[in-house]
Amino acid sequence: MINSFDSSIISLLNYAAGRSWVFDTAVGALWATHLTIELLLVAYWWLWFQRNDGTNRTREALLASMIGVFIALVLSVGIFAAMPAYGRPVHANALARLPFGVSPETTHTHPSFPSHHALVAFVLVTGLFTVSHALGVVAAIYTIAFIGVPAVYLGLHYPTDILGGGLLGIAVAGVLNTSFIRKAIAVRTLVFAGRQPAIFYAIAFLVTLQIATLFDDAFPFLRWLGGMFHVLRGSAVS
Repeated sequence: MINSFDSSIISLLNYAAGRSWVFDTAVGALWATHLTIELLLVAYWWLWFQRNDGTNRTREALLASMIGVFIALVLSVGIFAAMPAYGRPVHANALARLPFGVSPETTHTHPSFPSHHALVAFVLVTGLFTVSHALGVVAAIYTIAFIGVPAVYLGLHYPTDILGGGLLGIAVAGVLNTSFIRKAIAVRTLVFAGRQPAIFYAIAFLVTLQIATLFDDAFPFLRWLGGMFHVLRGSAVS
């Protein structure tokens, strides 16, 4: 049973669905690309080198938020396990009109709460807001418009999936960006960055690349490691 909040927003956005192949496929392409998250990370790299007032506050906030992405994703796994597998709007006949290119048969059926796209994006947005309120507000509007709305329009997430992911991301990044925790997290990393810049920036590039692609490269490797661990564990037991 879809709640009234989700139903009203889905109905509003669904009005335009299935009317224009060009528009629907453009929304689909926007959702499928990693560029939306990448642009947030471009802002991180820009701020890292642009803002250098001698206090390291900007770099501390950016580092704390990057670490927050991993913490928030771990927490979301627990939420995934606890939530019922109610699928996606497109599977619940929540869309009166299907956008062009959208089919229930080709859409993932695993739990959609919280949205990982929204989760990662709003961790990053909160970090930007910590550094610059104006930039953070712009980033939040951008995230809602180009990440949240397409997901709901295409029937891939309920609005509460986006809201839940966003609130979890904001909460994690907000806690990590309190002054005491932010400094405790970042101080040694910044010292290491100053002493070993080549190693630090190589790792930073790899980490931001994985975040930008929502760990599309890392997850298959981690699944392989998990499978190997179970095989080795089974061999040791036998």
